[in-house]
Amino acid sequence: MSITLIENLSNEFFFEIFEYVGDCEIYQAFSNLNYHFQQLINSLFLLLKFNFYHLTSDNVYTNTYKQLLLNNKHQILSFHITLPLEKDDFLSSFSIDSSFDHLIIWNHLSSLIFQKIINDLSDVYRLIFTLPKLKYIKCSSEIYVTCDLLPMTTNEQFSNIEYFIIEHPFAFKELCTLISYVPQLRHLTFSGLTDEDINIKVIKSITLSNLTRLYIQIDEIPADKLEIFINKLNAKLKVLSLGCTSEDIDYLNANRWENFILNNLPQLENFYFTYHAYFGDDDISPMYFGIRDQFISSFWLQRQWTLETETEFDTVQYSIRPYKKRWYEYDKQHIVINQHSKPIRLIIKDVSPEKWFKTLSINQYIDHVLAVTKIYHLEIQETICFNKLCEILYNLPELDTLRIHSLSFSKTDYLSDEELDNVIVLLIKFILTLMKSESYHLIRLLCFSIPTADDKMVRKLETIIIVKNLLWNCMIKRIGDNIYVYWR
Repeated sequence: MSITLIENLSNEFFFEIFEYVGDCEIYQAFSNLNYHFQQLINSLFLLLKFNFYHLTSDNVYTNTYKQLLLNNKHQILSFHITLPLEKDDFLSSFSIDSSFDHLIIWNHLSSLIFQKIINDLSDVYRLIFTLPKLKYIKCSSEIYVTCDLLPMTTNEQFSNIEYFIIEHPFAFKELCTLISYVPQLRHLTFSGLTDEDINIKVIKSITLSNLTRLYIQIDEIPADKLEIFINKLNAKLKVLSLGCTSEDIDYLNANRWENFILNNLPQLENFYFTYHAYFGDDDISPMYFGIRDQFISSFWLQRQWTLETETEFDTVQYSIRPYKKRWYEYDKQHIVINQHSKPIRLIIKDVSPEKWFKTLSINQYIDHVLAVTKIYHLEIQETICFNKLCEILYNLPELDTLRIHSLSFSKTDYLSDEELDNVIVLLIKFILTLMKSESYHLIRLLCFSIPTADDKMVRKLETIIIVKNLLWNCMIKRIGDNIYVYWR
């Protein structure tokens, strides 16, 4: 039988189409159109993802959403709400209770996302914590917010939330209040935590025995305050990820981290840490004056948590993360340097910070790093002139490997193939000169990224090295666009 009316198409056909249409648009288009479509949009088989994101003053959308909430709450699967200041009365116009009996997604993880631009989120969180099936909550705001009207929880007010993501500026007190409602928490992520004139030691401890994953992004919070806060969670963390920008240089104290983890986080399996030291014409980044080279102690090596440093623009970034193989460890052509005991690498993305800040030089960045640790591997990801490269190498006597992405004779010139051969030879000569001097240089592996590299270039380079009697027991290989020069 041929189909002559659109409503004679199967319900599954419409459900599939509705996957590509906003819920508000579905409601506006089909509500009260006729009996068939009214039954269709009220069907329990149609689960709605409530996305209230209209930032205009158009009341049509607001009224439609209110009608949807009133008449179809049993079909709502999840919430994603973005509210500007002028829509602040929206939440007060409805309440979420047990009648939202499908507020749960397919894998039984309830989902709620709020993006709210108001000063006080007390009412928002009070509403959130009443949802019995809610497992996942993400709340963000563009401005500093408080939860002053939200008290610490009582034993009768616990929420079943297991995943909590907070992306708005707030203080320690507000954070402790919020997490007091979520004793079942397994995953906590927060950013925007601000320092305040408060004695964190007097804040009540909270037991989060299920919490195993903690992700933190903070600015200007002293290390000792952060340690106290983590201890007050009484959690058995397996994953800790911390990103911070702070003048508290003690964040780079490896011994402090070692003692804190051993004494307070014995179950920790993975540790991710990023610390940003900022420079500029008017900024003097604090220097580290503690014991150097502590990030290669047995504690760090046994866990394979590796410190890596990186310079770019006005920043030196220090990162700790689980170890991964690097370019000099892949045995593609029998070129391998085993450096598990000396893994620390410096990546330079901007060799001339003086372009941006007249008072800065790359040597200031290097000195900042060398106050913390020796550097064994150097990778330069920007075109660098030969003279500046030599200057950098002179200040890094412990280097074992060097990788260069682009070389020039001056700050502006790029090299022809013939000039590139010559500059490689000059670089090898310079390294040999350093090795023969009183300074301690043991570079054994060079890597040059050359888009025009071919076997002819390799043979020519081998001939030059042999004729000039530069290296004995030397091996030169090309792998893709990279030329490796290795000697023992």
